[in-house]
Amino acid sequence: MGYPASQAAPRNGAPAKIALRLMATTDVHMHILPFDYGRQMPSLTTGLARTASLIRAARAEAANALLFDNGDFLHGTALGDEIVKRVMAGGPSPRGRHPIITAMKYIGVDAVTLGNHDFDHGVEFLGHVLTEAPFQVVTSNLSLTPVPEYSAARPAPATQPFALLDRDLVDEAGQVHPVRIGVLGLLPPGTVTGLDDTPFRADIRGIVETAHEMVPQLHALGADIVVALAHSGIGPAENAPELENALIPLAAVPGIDAIIGGHAHQVFPEPTRDWPVAVDPEAGTIYGTPVVVPGFWGSHLGVIDLDLQRAAGAGWSVQRAKVETRPITALDPQTGALRSTVEPDKGILRLLKRLHHQSVTRMQQPMGKAHRSISSHFAAVAPVSAVDIVHRAQAWWAARLMAGSALASLPILSSSAPFTAGGLPGPSYYTNIAPGLITAADIADLYPFPNTLCALRLTGAELFDWLERAASVFNTIAPHGGDQPLMSSSTPLYGFETVAGCDYRIDLAAPPRYTPQGDLQTPSAHRVRDVAIAGRPVQANDSIVLLTNSYRFNGGAKYPLPKGNRTIVDCSTPVREIVCEYLSACGPYESEPWAQWRFAPVEGAGALFLSAPQSDLGEPPPSDSITPLELRADGFQLYRLALDAAVSY
Repeated sequence: MGYPASQAAPRNGAPAKIALRLMATTDVHMHILPFDYGRQMPSLTTGLARTASLIRAARAEAANALLFDNGDFLHGTALGDEIVKRVMAGGPSPRGRHPIITAMKYIGVDAVTLGNHDFDHGVEFLGHVLTEAPFQVVTSNLSLTPVPEYSAARPAPATQPFALLDRDLVDEAGQVHPVRIGVLGLLPPGTVTGLDDTPFRADIRGIVETAHEMVPQLHALGADIVVALAHSGIGPAENAPELENALIPLAAVPGIDAIIGGHAHQVFPEPTRDWPVAVDPEAGTIYGTPVVVPGFWGSHLGVIDLDLQRAAGAGWSVQRAKVETRPITALDPQTGALRSTVEPDKGILRLLKRLHHQSVTRMQQPMGKAHRSISSHFAAVAPVSAVDIVHRAQAWWAARLMAGSALASLPILSSSAPFTAGGLPGPSYYTNIAPGLITAADIADLYPFPNTLCALRLTGAELFDWLERAASVFNTIAPHGGDQPLMSSSTPLYGFETVAGCDYRIDLAAPPRYTPQGDLQTPSAHRVRDVAIAGRPVQANDSIVLLTNSYRFNGGAKYPLPKGNRTIVDCSTPVREIVCEYLSACGPYESEPWAQWRFAPVEGAGALFLSAPQSDLGEPPPSDSITPLELRADGFQLYRLALDAAVSY
């Protein structure tokens, strides 16, 4: 019996072998161009235009290649904000496709999944963007349920629960074989915001539970291999309900041949990090399943090379896998400075040239003035101006909204976090605004997300729990233990909420109540002490108003929320706009931080933390207890905070 030309029989009875390359990007966040709109300067470390050059080279190396994007592509830069402002104001939308869809088409994306931030501007805007997508959009664990009070029918995003990509692949002998690749797309539960005042609610099922259910279905539908696009990071080893970073238990699901991860802005494989036991950072596998997590903002291209084999009469199976990430930048071994490894793709630069110039012009518009510098360099250890300006703006806005109401007499506390504060983006990623004009670019730098303001009525006990969650980002510091790391390198500082309007101390010698990811671990733990408002200790049954943002209100970072409807203000105004109006009405900004949190003394101990090099600081450290130590090879400066006496600021 003969074989069709597309299903050539293995020669000499030997099994057919195919080399298939899977390429991936994730968490691009509209960083299409290699330009930092917050600092109004070219960027070496970001930009899909640079990643596109890596994609072109990687595709040329392989006879068979597929390209995926793993979500969070739609929001994150002034370029994206420019388009949203036009559409939201009822103005003309961009001709044809949204620029990110145009860029993805240009680089040859085969399928994508969505990330939680792709919903930040609502379902209708997302649906408008995806209508023009020439590739498949897969969301396997998402259901969008119409809200009854919206009577008019509205369009939902054009997504599907799975994809079956039929491709003709060439084997090592030059013969062509049809191969069906099944694709899942998995969102992190409890993280989707942007659906308030929209006609839909999002129901996101568990990542691992969905995979257990759907992987057998894909194989039953003829999938030869299954690829999971999981907008989720490497986190706990054990599965749990609504687990956000679920790549480890996901990799144990039978029948998955490769996983693309993201969401947590990690890079994997990464041998220098301390990963859980199931993770093999050298091989790039978890429980033996190949996994790649290609950074964020276009910083890396993820590559998984699969060697497929099919014996006569049998299906295709993965025999070997090789996993790597290819960065767009590298440290110069001679100088230690960052240098680009690739030039940006000129085609993408041409596609977005006009919109780029419009965005640059808009970001140069003045929003207010400051008589002092505004920075986030020491946000891990002290109240800082970059968070203070948000604290003050939120409180000013809420006080106006609540004026004359029965709630106006309650204490108003304002919670916010440092969003631009080092971490994986590198030692230059800190807010550092000089005195003088504050531009739209500066506002986007210190508050890069489109979160809106929410006000909650809390009890004193619920405030204590909120503060305990915030304090969980820090390690436990042992008395008489000498110098110890303040935080794990895998814990982002943007998870650290500080609250202005009350005084409190954080006792680092006490165990945390929550994990750094926000999971309750020791309910009886108390490391937040002496919480007081205007000198009066807060009691468990006191009533207060807590201001936060829509991301936290919708479960972001698992901050504890009160049961029942305790929303006082659910404002549709973005916090960035509130900051701009505050500066216009109350500026120029020249205040010392309103927040009054401190670390309690820990005898015989010091806390080590990272920040920008001392030479890059716009002002001296906020305390004499902070001492600069060595400058590291990665560009960060190591600092020491003395804890064996009360820290004064």
